[in-house]
Amino acid sequence: MLVIRIVEKLLILYFLLYLLIDIWLYASAFVLFFTRKRGRKSAQKGDVISDDHSVCIIVPAYNEEVSVVQCIRMLLKLNHTNYKVIVVNDGSRDRTLARLLEGFSATPATVHTNNLPLETASIRGVYSDESGKLLVIDKENGGKADAINAGINYCESDFVCTIDADSILDGEALRRVTAPMIQDPSVFVSGGQIALSNDLTLQDNRVVSARMPKNIWVHWQILEYISTFMIARLTLSRLNALLIMSGAFSVFRRKDLQEVGGFLSPNNSHPYIVKQMGTGKHTITEDMEVVLRLWKYYHDKRRKGRVVFLPGPVCWTEAPERGKPLFTQRARWHQGLAESLWMYRSMLFEPKYKITGLIALPYYLFMELVAPLVKLFALAFVTTLVITGELNQQWVILMLLGVIVVTTLIMSSITVMIEHWSMHQSAANRDALRYKTFADWVVLLGSGVIGNFSYSFFKMFAQIQGMINYLRKRHEWKKIERRGLNERINSTST
Repeated sequence: MLVIRIVEKLLILYFLLYLLIDIWLYASAFVLFFTRKRGRKSAQKGDVISDDHSVCIIVPAYNEEVSVVQCIRMLLKLNHTNYKVIVVNDGSRDRTLARLLEGFSATPATVHTNNLPLETASIRGVYSDESGKLLVIDKENGGKADAINAGINYCESDFVCTIDADSILDGEALRRVTAPMIQDPSVFVSGGQIALSNDLTLQDNRVVSARMPKNIWVHWQILEYISTFMIARLTLSRLNALLIMSGAFSVFRRKDLQEVGGFLSPNNSHPYIVKQMGTGKHTITEDMEVVLRLWKYYHDKRRKGRVVFLPGPVCWTEAPERGKPLFTQRARWHQGLAESLWMYRSMLFEPKYKITGLIALPYYLFMELVAPLVKLFALAFVTTLVITGELNQQWVILMLLGVIVVTTLIMSSITVMIEHWSMHQSAANRDALRYKTFADWVVLLGSGVIGNFSYSFFKMFAQIQGMINYLRKRHEWKKIERRGLNERINSTST
């Protein structure tokens, strides 16, 4: 009995802390959105900066024939004059390269290839379109990080923007996301909002139809993205405790990436990486690892650093619409979290690394990485107590109902708050929410209630699978099948 009471109290303390942190994140986000609305006019003037600073958009592509041409066409239409798009075909087995060469009339290009700073898999060819604004690199397969490094080698711009081959940027997104990096030299990573493009119709980087998706898997991901990006990342960014910036839309300083060795891949033997972690290292999620490495680099050099998330700039990406690919994706993300935290475990609780080591890393360790294990244990513990009669079933039912009511109230207030904020922003921000009517909003909240009894457990088991994959040292990148944007884009093209 004593052991049961001790375990019970520890679980109560953990979940109480978890709840308090969530409430603090929500409250902080509320304040941030309120102040952003009040300061909209002054903020808008600083949101968009001159195009004098050049940007290279690097698009790693592996088996992306379904949507790569349409996505690149939209990237070439951004409201920015000083940028270049580099598509890296990472040994695709489909017609990705052929579609790119045909779609943009790209021909072999002569480029400088001496003393490339980052080692990658072999380059098979380099092609350029007539305007010179698009560069296509064809290389042997080496993984996403290796493909990005190949792009960095051929990049001469001030900033490097990484974006997935199935993603679309809002027309103003590139200019807005680079603004804080131009304004503040201490900002070494900047990123924007990730919105779901499922059942979306785009034309010339503008949304012409953003109806509410009918797929409940997508509903759950819409709510998850709102909670993750518009609440947690926004608040952690303001605290300067953000360790993850989505690889689907992130901007870095090119010189920073070259100094720390670019992205982590087995082919990369850059001196900085070898010194920090040896050779042959890699991770299944490159976006968190490179941000952590940059944090360590800035702290070790005693340089002031910042990672900034902006809710305004929007990147559209397609979400899985079935359980199996979504399970695989969430497992991969959690495995990558475990790999990155282990690689930089020396920073944990180390005062030298300030907020990064004392707040950010402990948060990601205890509130993110181990959370699914604690939840699974708590579920098994409560179930056992109910079966053995140690816990009243009516009390459990009341507790569950209380959780549902609280989470529904929180989510409803969040969605209303963000919707109100979006009314004072660009059309893209309004479209990103996807719920346009009261009926849409009710359906989304209803899906959230159902998700408390289904998706929450689904996600928990996916994350546990990710930890199992990490312990078994499995590094399989299972590509998720996409419907693509072809029909939706072409149906609106003139």
